Amino acid sequence: MGLVAEPSDDLLLVPRPRGARGRSPAVVDLDLDPAQRAAVTLPRERALLVLGEAGHGKTTVAVHRVAHLFRLPEAPGRAAVVVPAEGLARLLQSLLRRLGADVEVRTYDLWASAQARRAFRDVPRRECELTPPSVARVKRDPALRAVLVEIARREPGTIDDDRDAPRVRTRALVRRADLQHLFGDRVLLERARAGSTSLTQRMIDDTLEHNRVQFSLTGEQEWAHVDDPARLRAVDGLRLDEATATADAGTIDVEDYAVLFEIERLRAERRGRLPRAPLPFDLLMLDEAQELAPLELALLGRSLAPGGSLVVAGDADQQTDTTSTFGGWDAAMRELGCAAWDTALLDVGYRCPPELARLAHRILGTPMRAAATSAAPEGAPPARLGFDDEPALAARLLREIRFIQWRDPRASIAVLCRAPLTARRIAIELRREIPARVVFDGHFLPRGPVQVTTVEETKGLEFDFVVVPDATARDYPDTPAARRALYVAVTRARHQVLLAHVGERSPLLASMR
Repeated sequence: MGLVAEPSDDLLLVPRPRGARGRSPAVVDLDLDPAQRAAVTLPRERALLVLGEAGHGKTTVAVHRVAHLFRLPEAPGRAAVVVPAEGLARLLQSLLRRLGADVEVRTYDLWASAQARRAFRDVPRRECELTPPSVARVKRDPALRAVLVEIARREPGTIDDDRDAPRVRTRALVRRADLQHLFGDRVLLERARAGSTSLTQRMIDDTLEHNRVQFSLTGEQEWAHVDDPARLRAVDGLRLDEATATADAGTIDVEDYAVLFEIERLRAERRGRLPRAPLPFDLLMLDEAQELAPLELALLGRSLAPGGSLVVAGDADQQTDTTSTFGGWDAAMRELGCAAWDTALLDVGYRCPPELARLAHRILGTPMRAAATSAAPEGAPPARLGFDDEPALAARLLREIRFIQWRDPRASIAVLCRAPLTARRIAIELRREIPARVVFDGHFLPRGPVQVTTVEETKGLEFDFVVVPDATARDYPDTPAARRALYVAVTRARHQVLLAHVGERSPLLASMR
């Protein structure tokens, strides 16, 4: 399908200048400024916290720091880089290889799963594919710590209140059954809710129901007495529970791993024993660390070998995971086990054009730092469009994108939505006339088809053009979480951002015409 140029006075997306239409340089190709170089070359034993706004080079400093440590005579033996999203993991893996650092980059979910399966024998093979956000919020809340102390007082796999139940003798200090006794106990969860500033009754109810399903028998277990295996297979070839209300039976949540490690640590402490240590690393780097919950940070900190090197990068204004809370960088570093650390606060922006940076700060509702400067090339002004219905929006987006693909074919274009369902719906409309792909697995391309995804999937990434098709009052209300999400969306753009909405626009865009 060939692209047809539609030059028109009402088109808002502006092609990049001809001299800027090549492939954008990777972050490792940029020269380090003096502040970045000083952070990279700190002594090996010094923990480093890299802070800065979107596009200010946090990832640049972090990966160069890792590469610098690998070039030292006493290079780290075992190293890990942990990030929240698969797209960022793929980007950092390629950057570190180019710099000669032999490090495996993993999402936190994969890293924690490997640690738990190494430490605990009865961890289920299957993970819940889509843990309800309300349940994840409970399992990641800092207030959960208070009730973990109560669980740690009990014997592994037993319930103290059930005096008739046989005591389970085991050398293991934690069992999967501890999760059932914790997240299936309304009294304990209500106690956690009382100590939390954000947990609700609905979250507690959802957690109890989710726990009940997870610890119920799977269809295969319930019908294990049937001798003919063919009778235990659904006509569509899926598991008996697949796509049913009991689909999560026999599964474990990623959020459970840090909880298990903390219960085991508390029990070991009560008994005067050494806790089961996670696999140790001589070098640990965390990027976008503001997305990690306190128990997850504590688990990561326990995996750093004595005398190991720690590199942490992040930006509190880019915290978008609604299932977690962020208590500040001092608290985060203490959770990681750091008593002292060096902080590199980066002031120079390299990605977003100045006008886009100003819009981003208006969305956040915060002034730009007085020391902040910009080394980013000039881009096109951010644009806004409003529509009465979604077909009209899709038709206009098609015109805008087709024009850019005709005039600037090497440009990368991303359509960033707040919700996955919106992304799928928009992609269907775009595919009617142009190549477009939905990306939820981190497989982003440097250029080519339009890539449609959610804001959270693009943490740490950048594109020449960004389109936000759902900049509505419903998707982006005037709340701190929505401000941070829209801030992340617009700061993914290197050249220009287009914000579109059907119906009432977001109040966060009140400053735009």
